[in-house]
Amino acid sequence: MTEATVRVTGAHERDAPRLVQARPEAVPWSGPRSLPLWDLLTAALAALVLSRTLVPAPTPVLVAIPLGWCVALQAARATETAPVGTLVHAARRLVHAGALVALAGCALSVGLGPRYTPGHAFLTAAACAGASLLARAMVWWAAGTRGVRGRPRVLVIGDDARQHAVAALERRTGPELSVVSVRLDSVADPAETPGVTSVPADGIASYAARIGACAVVVMPEAGLEPAGLRRLQWSLEAARLPLYVGPGLVGVTASRLEATDVDGLPLVRVHGVERAGGRAVLLDVTGRCVAAVALLVLLPLLAVLCLAIRRESPGPAIFRQQRVGRDGRTFTIYKLRTMGLTPPSPDELTNDADGVLFKMRGDPRVTTRGRWLRRYSLDELPQLLNVLLGHMRLVGPRPALPDEVAVYTDDMRRRLAVRPGITGLWQVSGRSDLTWEETVRLDLHYVDNWSPSLDLRILCRTVKAVLGHRGAY
Repeated sequence: MTEATVRVTGAHERDAPRLVQARPEAVPWSGPRSLPLWDLLTAALAALVLSRTLVPAPTPVLVAIPLGWCVALQAARATETAPVGTLVHAARRLVHAGALVALAGCALSVGLGPRYTPGHAFLTAAACAGASLLARAMVWWAAGTRGVRGRPRVLVIGDDARQHAVAALERRTGPELSVVSVRLDSVADPAETPGVTSVPADGIASYAARIGACAVVVMPEAGLEPAGLRRLQWSLEAARLPLYVGPGLVGVTASRLEATDVDGLPLVRVHGVERAGGRAVLLDVTGRCVAAVALLVLLPLLAVLCLAIRRESPGPAIFRQQRVGRDGRTFTIYKLRTMGLTPPSPDELTNDADGVLFKMRGDPRVTTRGRWLRRYSLDELPQLLNVLLGHMRLVGPRPALPDEVAVYTDDMRRRLAVRPGITGLWQVSGRSDLTWEETVRLDLHYVDNWSPSLDLRILCRTVKAVLGHRGAY
C-alpha cells in the first residue's frame, strides 16, 4: 500500500500522522522508558531515608535494597513501559513486587536478628512501592504535559465498534494518549465509509512502527482470523510492540476475568458479581453505622438549614417523594426542599436533559437558598436517614422516579439490581452534565463490577465532585 492510499478519519486527523512520519523522539528523563532508572533512584532514596529514621539495618542491606527492588519489579512485570495500563494497574503490580521484597526481607531477618526485623522488611517494601508509584505518576504527568504531539500513540484496529475502544482509551486514568483508529483493507469499504484509514493485515506492524505507536489494540470485529492474529503477534514481537486483544466484553473489569488454556485454546471466564455473603453484610452494617453517626453530628446543621428554608418560603423544610429502589420496590426519599410551592406555568419549564430525565438549568421553581443547597449537595443530607433505614446505601445508582422506571428498557432496569445511593459513579463523573446514555453506562458499570474498593474510590471522588460543583443545578 502506498502513502496515497491511506485515508484518515476526520475525527482523529490530528492524531493520525502520515506513514512517512518517524517515531517521535523520547524524552530520556520523563518518558516511560525512563521508569527503571527512576525505580532505582527512588528505591535508593527510600533506603536512605529509612536508614536515617526507622530502619537501623546494616550498610550492606541498605545497599542491596535498591537492587533487590529492581529485581522484584522485573519478577512482578512492573517495569513494562506500554502506556495502555492505568495507574491502578501499575499499583497492583507494585504491590506484587512489594510482597516479594517483604518475603525476602522476612527471610533475611532470620539471620540479622533485631537489626532487621520482619516489621522493617514490610516497612521497606511499602516505602519502595510508594516511591515507585509516585515516580510513575510524575513520569506519566510529564508525558501528558507535552501536548498531543508528545503523547504516546496507540493504534486501534477494528470496525465501527472501534470507536468504543477509542473513547475508553481517551477517558482512562493515566498518561494521556493519542489514539489512532484504522480498519483492515479486508473489511473497509471506501465507497460506503469515506475518509476511513485502511491498512492491510500484513502491514499493521509496519504502519504502527512508522507512526510511532507504542502499542496495538485489536478489537474482535477487526476481521482477523486466528491464524492472522497469531502472525500479527509475531510481527509486533519482532518490532518490540505490545499487542492487546479486546475480548468483545463491555462493562466488565479485569478483576472479573480469569484467563485459562484448554489444550492450546485460550479462554476467558467472566465471573459474576457477589452481592451477598459476609462482605456485603459487613459493608451494609458499616454504611448504616456511618449514616447514624453522621446524622447525630450533622443534626445541628440540619436544624439550621431547615429553619432557613422555612423562613424563605412557606411549606415543609423536608421534601418527601416516592422513588424506586432495589428490585423495583418503592420507598420514600427525604431531601431538603429546594423549590417553592407555587408551580410555574408550563411554558417556563424546558427540559435540558435527554432520555427519561428532567433537568433544567435556571429552573424557576428553585429558590435562592435552594440553589445554594444544590450547589454544595447539602439537600442530599437527609438521605442519610434512608441509608439508616436500609432503603439506600452510601454509594449506588441514582434513585429513580416511578415514571422514569415505567419507560426503562431491559438494560436500564439492570440499575435496579442494587440499592440506590446518595453518591455514585455518575454523580462523581459529572452529574447533570452527562447525557442519559452516559448515566446509564456508568450505573451499569457500577452494578456489574461492584466491589468495596470501588465504593471507597467513589466516596473519595465525591469530595472533589462536591467542591467542584460540576453538574450541580
